[in-house]
Amino acid sequence: MIEITYLKKKQLALLRHLKIAGEKLFKLKIHDDLSPIGWHIIHCLYVECIWIRSQFLDDSELANKLKDIADGINIKPKNRGINLPNYEYLYKLTKNEFNRNLIFMKNIKEKKKVNYFIQFLINHHSQHLESIKIILNLINFKYNKLTEKCFSIVEPKLFKFYPINIKEGIFKIGSQNKKNFSYDNEKPLNSIRLESFQINKKPIHINEWLGFIKEGGYKNKKFWSKPGWEWKYKNKISLPLGWVFHKNNLSISTPYGFKKAKINSPVSNISYYELEAFAKWVNLNIPHELQWEASHNKIINKFNVWEWCYNKFFPYEGFKPYPYKEYSVPWFNNYYHTLKGASIFSEKELKRKTFRNFHKANVRYIFSGGRLSKS
Repeated sequence: MIEITYLKKKQLALLRHLKIAGEKLFKLKIHDDLSPIGWHIIHCLYVECIWIRSQFLDDSELANKLKDIADGINIKPKNRGINLPNYEYLYKLTKNEFNRNLIFMKNIKEKKKVNYFIQFLINHHSQHLESIKIILNLINFKYNKLTEKCFSIVEPKLFKFYPINIKEGIFKIGSQNKKNFSYDNEKPLNSIRLESFQINKKPIHINEWLGFIKEGGYKNKKFWSKPGWEWKYKNKISLPLGWVFHKNNLSISTPYGFKKAKINSPVSNISYYELEAFAKWVNLNIPHELQWEASHNKIINKFNVWEWCYNKFFPYEGFKPYPYKEYSVPWFNNYYHTLKGASIFSEKELKRKTFRNFHKANVRYIFSGGRLSKS
């Protein structure tokens, strides 16, 4: 079964990143919103046991043992990681039980049903892998030292809008793909009429964002919404997260160390508030996610950064929660903006046009950027 091969790759990637964190960092809580790396690892094992052993084998023994440590619904983020086992035990437990789960899956006779849950686990683990990379990036930015080799000379560039014209029409939005996995919030497929609009061919680049900085974008209140300015002022925000300047040279944090800034790469680690201010600076808009998806086949660089969308996260007409309501339903509360696309640190399974990410407007620890539009 090819799906099991892909799941095994995700398991190995999780274990590899646990090794990267090591005994020193696997319990570290770097941000109030984020769980320790070790928790993400044991949570992925727990979810496998819930959907494979409990569902198909009527074996809930390990899932019950892990529930008070690894449950993602009832344990609040601030409490995750408190009862983690020691590093060596966690690594051995996860490695051994991952392997046992693969054997169980191969022997389950209900192939069609089990294949859905294997694809679910592949997507689930992919999301947690990116969460781990987010944590590693924050750890790198806070604790790792820079060297001169990490810097490159950068010059600001005037932002230019390269419009792609999308004519008014009816567009297919969402997913009805029964062969490949999609989450409940991507479904069902809807036919939606959109008015004509223009969308930038590419996301905003680093050198264009540098122009915003040099022109006082972070200092001029007129570009900012009221909540955006209050957030910026309170948190002393003046650069994208992970940027470090030395004279006119720039280095940018990544999960795997500081790297030279590539000026023609999309800007990353910005909040919705920051993108909103940039959009006002150039007198353009942030696109609605329906516009992003409708123009998906024509835009470029759509998987270099997660792209903020104007709208809040909402259920499509005909939405039905599956396989459990807690994945999407609690977040349809008008506090979260949708993000489309994916980042260079995303696993390939998440890089589909229908995937919907969602975060609050002040979040910038994710690998988020954006492109602009005009109605």
